[in-house]
Amino acid sequence: MKCKICGMDINEKNYNFNESAFTNKNTIDNIIYCPFCGVSKKYLSENNEIIEIDSNLLNEDTLKILDHAVKLELFNGDFYNIAALMSKNDKVRKTFEALSRIEIIHSKVHQRLGGFANAPNLSKISYERYDSDNALLGLAKQKEEHAVSYYEKYKNEVNNMNLIKIFEALADVEKDHIILVKE
Repeated sequence: MKCKICGMDINEKNYNFNESAFTNKNTIDNIIYCPFCGVSKKYLSENNEIIEIDSNLLNEDTLKILDHAVKLELFNGDFYNIAALMSKNDKVRKTFEALSRIEIIHSKVHQRLGGFANAPNLSKISYERYDSDNALLGLAKQKEEHAVSYYEKYKNEVNNMNLIKIFEALADVEKDHIILVKE
């Protein structure tokens, strides 16, 4: 089985990867989401399909939107990585670690779709004032809400139908993350 969005192969060795980032869990007999990027079952293919986009056909505005999406997801991945180190609770730490990996995959998806050779170097942000797990979870919720609004706003401004589908799929993943960090 292959994820049409991130292109990763899903098998008996990795079906439960990042399971701390999901409220419902995959089983070997029932794969309900991609363990790498988090998209739902409808984006998984038994035929090894992957949604491809020719970046040469994307207009300048769409490329700019994808570039910002790369940065948005990298910032969120970096936040979750730092939050995992700051977290006091083991369950929260594992959730943040898994969310970090998923957000980094999202950034790589955008990088591939935009035909960008390298990931940008982003400035580091200090999260020291978020001195409790609850404060970190609150910030995580804000970051996920921002990602959802980004995808929902810009899906209507890109010039590619496949990209619209991808933005919708990733917005759904981020909505699931909102539920996860509220629990």
